[in-house]
Amino acid sequence: MTPHRPRRVLITGVSNPLGAEVARRLAPQVPQLFGCDVADPVSALEEMDFVHADTRLSVIGKLVRQLRIDTVVHLAVMVDSPHDERSIHETDVIGTMNVLVGCSGPASPVRRLVVKSSQAIYGAGAHDPSFFTEEMVNWDRPASGITRDLLEMEQLVSEFSLRTDACGVTVLRLGFRVSEDTSLARYLSLPIVPVFAGFDPRLQLLHEDDAAEAIVRAVVDDHQGAFNVAGDGVVLLSQAIDIMGGRSTPVLPPFGRWLSRLGLRALARIELPAYLADMLAFGSVMDCARLAAEFEWKPAYSSRQAMDALAAGKNVELIEAPSPRQEYELQVYLQQRRRRALRLSN
Repeated sequence: MTPHRPRRVLITGVSNPLGAEVARRLAPQVPQLFGCDVADPVSALEEMDFVHADTRLSVIGKLVRQLRIDTVVHLAVMVDSPHDERSIHETDVIGTMNVLVGCSGPASPVRRLVVKSSQAIYGAGAHDPSFFTEEMVNWDRPASGITRDLLEMEQLVSEFSLRTDACGVTVLRLGFRVSEDTSLARYLSLPIVPVFAGFDPRLQLLHEDDAAEAIVRAVVDDHQGAFNVAGDGVVLLSQAIDIMGGRSTPVLPPFGRWLSRLGLRALARIELPAYLADMLAFGSVMDCARLAAEFEWKPAYSSRQAMDALAAGKNVELIEAPSPRQEYELQVYLQQRRRRALRLSN
């Protein structure tokens, strides 16, 4: 397959901070940029044409074809979300299925697909290896919640890749992020942090800047396959709590899983997804050698530096403050004028 240079790029999920930052970084690098989501972007971006569209509906295929999209960046994938399991499943599995259908067929203009996945696909358990390589996904492993949905989603993407030679596919399994709006960051920021008695798991983290940069590099360069993306090194849970200035308090060990999770959530007073509760017992570490070799790049922040950035309050905001309504409407008006000018010039 000849290298593909993205020209007409569609980003799903641009209403969240990561999607907004990816759009901001891609805008100067691609001739035409489109974004879609069910909600407005949190910050106006004049260089991006935005349309309200829900990936859970089949209309996403019509959008891809009508806009003649050659590159799809699928970020409308929920991992750390307050939504109920049914909504998450519909977004991650049904939404991805609709995106893949929109990219399929001999008449499809799509030549590159980048999909956001997560380290949560590996799960976490007592008998896990010291680190996970990309081939170590256990497709037959009993799973629930986010892990189950990610497994189903990536299976759909893998089948699409096998039957669609004309489209190169990249899957990025992003490590656990500790920006201020994630469940893990809220948990570690507690003054008294409940932990599982007798467990001090290894945490591997990813800074938000590096997550956005990895996605952008996957779009503009030609790297196909699945890639683990996380910072160098690990931080023990006890070290993370010390860095944040908190104090740990033990709860029941995680052998009676539902009872221990219930105790952890009750003491933490935040909703911890099942996969995150497992990770806080057994840890999870990925091997990112493939990313470094093929991208010739690795995250700038190590796991320790990502933790230090959260503690110091210096983690870089992905976007500016939300645009006032009038400013957002002005940006939409300017986009419309720009599109009219382009049509007249052509």
